[in-house]
Amino acid sequence: GLAAARTRAPAGATGTAAREAGDAHFGFGLYAEAAELYAPALPKSGEDANLVNRRLGAALAPAGRRAEAEAAFRAVTGNRADLAASWLVYLARRPA
Repeated sequence: GLAAARTRAPAGATGTAAREAGDAHFGFGLYAEAAELYAPALPKSGEDANLVNRRLGAALAPAGRRAEAEAAFRAVTGNRADLAASWLVYLARRPA
């Protein structure tokens, strides 16, 4: 389950286990936990940094970590940049 995924995620040679564990936690509405799992996926090989940053920002936003969410969305480039930009608009319209 989630506990096992949380334990395996940081030890993986690639970022896939961390991203997948983050996805599972995000799906259950455990946004802070998801963010903590997405972060270690970024420096590892095997994952698209733009995808992970977008998901990291999406987890940080509802977890109340707005500044960090904005930084993650700003790091997104390429074909995922438009979606990240829409998140930035959403965050800009919400009270701080």
